[in-house]
Amino acid sequence: MIGPGSTQVTIERILSKLEKGVIFSGRQADGERIRVKISGVDLSPEVGETYHVDGLIHVFTDKYRVSVKQFNVTKITRVNPVGALLIPFLERLPNVGPVRAKRLLEAFAVDLPQALTDPDRLGEIAKALDPAKPILASKIAAHVFAAMTHKAEEEISAKAEIEFLSLLEKAGVTKPGAARQLWRLVCGAGSQERLLKNPYLAASILDWKLADHLGKRLLRQADPKVDVMDHSHRLLGAVDNVWRELLGDGDSGSEEEPFRGLLRRRGVDPDLALGLARKKGAVAESEALLRAPGAAYIENSLAIRLHDMEQAICPIIIPDDRRLTELINQAEADTGLKLFQEQQDAVMALIKRPVALLQGGAGVGKTTVMKVLAAVWERLGGKVVLGALAGKAALGLARGASSPGQPRLGHTVARLISMQAASCEGKPPRADTVIFDDRTLIVLDEASMLDTPGLHELLSYLPMGARLLMAGDNGQLPPVGWGCVFHDLVNAGTRLTSLTKVRRQLSGSPIPLAATAIREGNVPHIDDWMGAGAGIFVVPKDRDHVAQYQELLALSPDTMVVAARRSTVDAFNYNAAHRIRDVNQPVVRLGPLASVAVGDPIVCTRNRYRDGLFNGLLGKVTNIDGDLNISVLWDGEAEPRLLDEDAAQDCELAYGITCHRAQGSAAVTVLVILEDAPLVTREWLYTAITRARERVVILGSKADLEKAVERRTRRTTGFRAVWK
Repeated sequence: MIGPGSTQVTIERILSKLEKGVIFSGRQADGERIRVKISGVDLSPEVGETYHVDGLIHVFTDKYRVSVKQFNVTKITRVNPVGALLIPFLERLPNVGPVRAKRLLEAFAVDLPQALTDPDRLGEIAKALDPAKPILASKIAAHVFAAMTHKAEEEISAKAEIEFLSLLEKAGVTKPGAARQLWRLVCGAGSQERLLKNPYLAASILDWKLADHLGKRLLRQADPKVDVMDHSHRLLGAVDNVWRELLGDGDSGSEEEPFRGLLRRRGVDPDLALGLARKKGAVAESEALLRAPGAAYIENSLAIRLHDMEQAICPIIIPDDRRLTELINQAEADTGLKLFQEQQDAVMALIKRPVALLQGGAGVGKTTVMKVLAAVWERLGGKVVLGALAGKAALGLARGASSPGQPRLGHTVARLISMQAASCEGKPPRADTVIFDDRTLIVLDEASMLDTPGLHELLSYLPMGARLLMAGDNGQLPPVGWGCVFHDLVNAGTRLTSLTKVRRQLSGSPIPLAATAIREGNVPHIDDWMGAGAGIFVVPKDRDHVAQYQELLALSPDTMVVAARRSTVDAFNYNAAHRIRDVNQPVVRLGPLASVAVGDPIVCTRNRYRDGLFNGLLGKVTNIDGDLNISVLWDGEAEPRLLDEDAAQDCELAYGITCHRAQGSAAVTVLVILEDAPLVTREWLYTAITRARERVVILGSKADLEKAVERRTRRTTGFRAVWK
């Protein structure tokens, strides 16, 4: 031990979260790196925040025998108030960027919002921006001042944002991602007033503990005598927060008693909260099912849309069975395929339905059926559009449905939506823009992973007369987003064609057979991993995860790692990045959740259809130019493109991903990190295994494998209640 000390440190990395405390590393004002350990304090610091710490100074030596000064904290105080939340805003101002933003923050601290709008302080602003370049700094300062003070709506909103972020920090909201989401919710002039008028607007975005803390604090600030516990804003905020939790789990509905239990868990009287929610329309109801109002509107609209499609007149005339058989035979000749009787019957049934479902497990030949069906539809004078949620799935569908004389393109759902949206907005079409008409048959592969909002938006662009075929496997996990329309439609049993006979084992791969066994609730025999070979294998659960990943990478660069728990994924990503990255590559921040270097895999964590991105889309960082210009090659795209700064907030590292986000993607090799956890169900395991084309390695015990096969995934939706 060196002795007692005191310093100010800006956090660069969270090293470990303790049961009650945290360990982080950062830099002092003089640039020296230190390590800080806090025990016995319920604290959740964020990267970028600055703290004043008092404590005992030790020398800490890590496993690589590198020594660093460590503070064992006796007292810690956050340096208030603005840094973490204002930095991203400042970086977006004209010609400022991260370096100059930091200089402004260091120069003005809490006085920053006022300084940027005070014409008498332009000289101070210029000096802080770039003292070595006074002429350039003066011009930038003038631009910053103009941006902050101009009375145009956009600039007023910008000033409101900076004031709003300051308010949030003073009220205890320090997470940049949460702050940005709140701003999106209440953005615009008067945003502070909107939040102060109803502080529980935040309940639909934040965790309840933080939302409740913020809400009660702001309510008492407005009226110290108010009864905050049974306040109407708090009661409705709790209902909104329950819907946030349920929708986050994929459920758009709930039976009343479980819903009441979730309200009690938030410290809210369920009778008061539900009574008020029913009066104010904060819940919808169908067949004794409570439904989230916004979700209910989308589900009801989607059901109506599907029924309307079934009643619409299509200009394509479907011939009788004899003529259809002839067309199928011709399509077989064109494609070089030979259908089994089950597959031929499937084509016959599907082509007659305006809204059709093709259901089947791994290896039953769904792609073969879709290929022949597409050829028949085109022979009848129709147009086929191929789509899938994931880029690799879209490419796979296009390859599978193409013939030497008839190449076909596959598109992601996000790309299809963005093309149609651009067209509706009057933008000139690109050369590759897909135009829907009443002769269009849209074929959606991997439809089980398409969430309700995405399907609703896509179908809103289809003209009456167009037809829909959804192909998928209801044995897989439901979508990442809320809802599970494909599963609900399959379970309804109407408009359904099923393929049951596994054909792919003829290629010699045991993976489809093992997957089918799991799908049916049986535990397959799995060999121990011997270090090479194709098939499905198991590795003891105590094997080092990253070491196993590196061993598999040596066999195939196309290796995917899937796990169930976010904590497992986060730990794997951190360790893999630091052990696999080229140490010479620069590392930059990617939103609030990740730092990336060239070569890092990343994943989009939110649907951004207008940007051509969706939740679960995988990509790889190909170039970094400065702090903000990050180029990414997304799955299914031919060329890298710059990652929009706002979109970067919804991306994170993807050396490992959750199984939900792996849906629709595929790899030569899949490493499955198997845990004994409620999330690890039969559907989860089946989905994970069927991501692999050649090799599956399960890192876990055979006992955990048996438990996974026994568990089932359940999802409650309102669509199921309204679809007939």
